[in-house]
Amino acid sequence: MGAWGTGISSNDTYADIYEQFVDLYNDGLSVSEITKRLIDENQETINIEEDVPNFWFAIANAQWECKALDKEIFLKVEHIINSGEDIRIWKELDASSADLRSREKVLNKFLSKLQTEKDKPRKRTKKKLYNSIFKKGDCLVYKMDNGNYGGAFVLTDEQETEVGTNYIAITTIDKADRPSIEDFKVADVYVKRVNEISFKGTEMYKEWVDQPQIGGFSALLFKNHGLDIEVIGQLPMHNDYKIRMDRQMGFGWIALKSTLPFMDEYIKINGNPTKTVKLSELTESTGYNSILPKAGRSWWQKLFGSE
Repeated sequence: MGAWGTGISSNDTYADIYEQFVDLYNDGLSVSEITKRLIDENQETINIEEDVPNFWFAIANAQWECKALDKEIFLKVEHIINSGEDIRIWKELDASSADLRSREKVLNKFLSKLQTEKDKPRKRTKKKLYNSIFKKGDCLVYKMDNGNYGGAFVLTDEQETEVGTNYIAITTIDKADRPSIEDFKVADVYVKRVNEISFKGTEMYKEWVDQPQIGGFSALLFKNHGLDIEVIGQLPMHNDYKIRMDRQMGFGWIALKSTLPFMDEYIKINGNPTKTVKLSELTESTGYNSILPKAGRSWWQKLFGSE
């Protein structure tokens, strides 16, 4: 159930279902369409005794806010509350006497609210969409905290998404004078040696992993950092960079100016990476954590059309 309080909305199940409902409502779906979809897609949750009351509470409250509370949904909620089913579940989860009294008051207040009619339905809110800040192929230069110029290369862009992400490779360019396109053609991707934790059953394992610093940078947060980034040119890309969503990281823009200046100190503590990655050696199929070039023409050559 993942509860953090006795309130109707103070648990993971309610929060997740309610958020999905509101998102679909804002996308223009009808209340009945949303309800059917959420019921169809959450059968596992509905079949978990401790989660099902919160599922129906979320559906009922969202419907009520939209001034479209379905009678059958209301009756489900009414039964859960009046039968003491929800309180029984809380008792079985070893809730304290104080929490049980508080929960009972919350449930009765919630039921009373559902028995009244809302004045106006919830307004649909159009989501704000963002374009990524830079274009695929852009070569970015900027001043770092050590006073030198750094460089990063833009691998992807996107239009009208919720966060407007660029996937960007941070390079090891670290120069007193302004870098050129030629510097990018021979640049390495900055590789950071990290101690990664994994689990096999209940056993925890740690191993050193050489992690190329390629990740997502969001347009949503760009203005917060006030970075002065210059596009000095482009290297043309003819294929798409393949994002490994199970491994790809997200970065704050501040990482561009602060990553390399702390590299020497980081290496003293954690050791040097055992491998390096040329910008030209990124492989097409596996994303950032594959650092070995393929046989024949490299991915970089295929991507940029160079021989």
